[in-house]
Amino acid sequence: MLESKWGLRFVALILALLMFLSVNNVFGSLFSENALKSSDHVIEDVPVDTIYNTKELYLSGAPKTVDVKVSGPQSTILQAEKLLNFKVELDLKNKSVGQYKENFKIKGLSDELKATVVPKSANVTLQDKVSKKYPIEAEINQNRIASGYELVGETVNPSQVTITGGQEELNKIAYVKATLDETKQLTDDTTEKAGISVLDSNLNKLDVQIRPDTVNVNIKVARSSKTVTLNPVTKGSASKNINIDDITLDKNEVKIYGSRNVIDGIGSIDVPVDISNVDGDTTKKVNLSLPDGVDEAEFKNVEAKIETSKN
Repeated sequence: MLESKWGLRFVALILALLMFLSVNNVFGSLFSENALKSSDHVIEDVPVDTIYNTKELYLSGAPKTVDVKVSGPQSTILQAEKLLNFKVELDLKNKSVGQYKENFKIKGLSDELKATVVPKSANVTLQDKVSKKYPIEAEINQNRIASGYELVGETVNPSQVTITGGQEELNKIAYVKATLDETKQLTDDTTEKAGISVLDSNLNKLDVQIRPDTVNVNIKVARSSKTVTLNPVTKGSASKNINIDDITLDKNEVKIYGSRNVIDGIGSIDVPVDISNVDGDTTKKVNLSLPDGVDEAEFKNVEAKIETSKN
């Protein structure tokens, strides 16, 4: 085709068309159209930089993050969201003790973007900073103690934390609790890490700083047990010419194990001693018969000493 006159003319036309499009940046306009297209977007959880006299004052009520609604070219929005190359400030550097409604400020954002902070302002309180030590109480859910076991003690290490905040907030403190996150049931002593919660009398969390903010809780559990008396009773009938004068057991008490609500209702256990065919003083080994709901006893049998006399 290139050897013909019309073929050469067609190739020249194509080359001319390509040069025209290139010179007028038609391709660039097409490819960049989406990038330059204006749109709206919300950048979530942007950190807030609070500026105030941190040495002498304590700030409460300020959010740690805010959302920023931006509009402008999509490419610039995506870059701002990916790099977070701007910041949101709450400027209280010239403020003293008091309550304030202060607007957030955006700094470092591209001039191509328009932005507003959601919410636009924050209601905050500045108080004189106070630090004080408080003892910690471990909070262990009883549902974590396995059936047949019970909590016998717990210790917290360290036993105190330093709480920093405004005097008004510290005056509200009613409870400082070490709260455990684990859920597995306990059958052995264990140590777990716990977070600290500072609460008022209505169990609302207070806006304070806690150091350290985690502690170790040592938990001690043991099998639920109770010591009860053993009561010998006769079973069967002795020979006609034999009187059963006395039966004594080599152990008068036994420790039993089981659910607390079961064993607390047991005061003694009867030990049936078979006196059938007894024709004189003798000693028998007798197995214990445990009541329903009792899992185990510290021993399984006792010796019964039978004292007799003849009619």
